[in-house]
Amino acid sequence: MTTAEGDDRVVPAHAYKFMAEVQQADDGEHPLLLRVEGKAGHGHGKPITKQIDEYADLYSFLFQVLDMRF
Repeated sequence: MTTAEGDDRVVPAHAYKFMAEVQQADDGEHPLLLRVEGKAGHGHGKPITKQIDEYADLYSFLFQVLDMRF
């Protein structure tokens, strides 16, 4: 799950609460990811550097979970 500190449409606390519920209901075998973007908000206009950072984090998590090595 991803969220941003400065999101003015969806309160970031909702992401924290939802992930806490998912974590509590999870059997513990599967890792969870909550990514919180600092100094960002909701919507378009995200700088390319932030987009690259986000995709790098997501793919790194996916590769680690799937035990993929390159």
